[in-house]
Amino acid sequence: MKEKIISRREFLELTAAAAGAMTLQGLGCTVNSGREDYKIFSPGQIANLQLKNRLIRSATYEGAAASGEVTDTYVKLLRDLAAGGAGMIITGVLGVFKETEYDERMVQIYDDRCINSLVRVRDEVRAADSECKLIAQMYHPGYVVGPSANNWPGKPERRALAADEITAIVTGFADAVGRVHEAGWDGVEIHAAHQYLLASFLSPYTNKREDSYGGSVENRIRIIAEIMSEARDRVGSDFMIAIKLNGTDDVDGGIDIDSFPEIVREIDQTGVDAIDVSGRNCLKPYVSTALQQSYFLQYAEAIDVDLPIILTGGNRSAELLEEIAQENKIDFFGLSRPLVREPGLPNRWLAGEGKATADCISCNGCFGIIENDSLHCIFTGT
Repeated sequence: MKEKIISRREFLELTAAAAGAMTLQGLGCTVNSGREDYKIFSPGQIANLQLKNRLIRSATYEGAAASGEVTDTYVKLLRDLAAGGAGMIITGVLGVFKETEYDERMVQIYDDRCINSLVRVRDEVRAADSECKLIAQMYHPGYVVGPSANNWPGKPERRALAADEITAIVTGFADAVGRVHEAGWDGVEIHAAHQYLLASFLSPYTNKREDSYGGSVENRIRIIAEIMSEARDRVGSDFMIAIKLNGTDDVDGGIDIDSFPEIVREIDQTGVDAIDVSGRNCLKPYVSTALQQSYFLQYAEAIDVDLPIILTGGNRSAELLEEIAQENKIDFFGLSRPLVREPGLPNRWLAGEGKATADCISCNGCFGIIENDSLHCIFTGT
């Protein structure tokens, strides 16, 4: 009798009950415990980029630069992630504007001096895994300036930007996109989520302007449209540009599940290549049960555009992610804290080694230490 090879999914289904185990014995099966047949490990595409799987290292601040320059520690963090099996790495935020430079441990890309360092990172990541795509996340913090004086709950009032200052910010983003392109990276992600400047323009809670940058959804996304237009002038239509958005501002009068789809539809018209769904309060602690995991799923499900969707936040179980991928239009999954503890988690899941959940317990200790040290798990020390 010819030996039958079954997949891990078939194995899980068959062994769900005692009858399944008996069936296995009767069939004389050899179990393939890997997840090669899972959708989350199938190839995906964003713009012209072919990704080897659907697992993305979500942007996570590394705190590993020195005087704004790339270091060996920074390079090792990204190289280990590439070797660990992620289909794409999105870096932690890179500094786009000299006037907002507040942490010398953030890689700065506000002038052309950064290009050689970015080339080094590109080469190291490709040496670790030539298939892993490398994406630069860029932002403006918006701590002391904003679309209007209104700020997020618990934050002090800010100075409202003048129109010419907004124009300079648009150009600064576009110039930074050009530098990343020149360094040979695979794309960029514009950070318009959490509590940063671009998120403040998008939110009706923080944007109280009465000019062409405030009021209607079309006006509030205008700064994104202008960044995209200038960036495309520099890098063309083939360079991947994604955007990270708040599905919820988690505050009355802000973006919510009802208003989020309209914002995404408007942003879709600007020429972005993918939507990365997050939220203002993105670091929820102690994510364990299925109901606690993938906590921005409902906002990603509400989107109705023909763009790749990246779901970020609380993704902890290979089996749950596969279920979501099979049943929803979610294309990719962002993993942050789990990859701090286990850079090799994608490879482990793919091989079917160990448990189907990440070792990370979402204690947020890794984010507590980056004020004074480079990113690492407080339990493993690496």
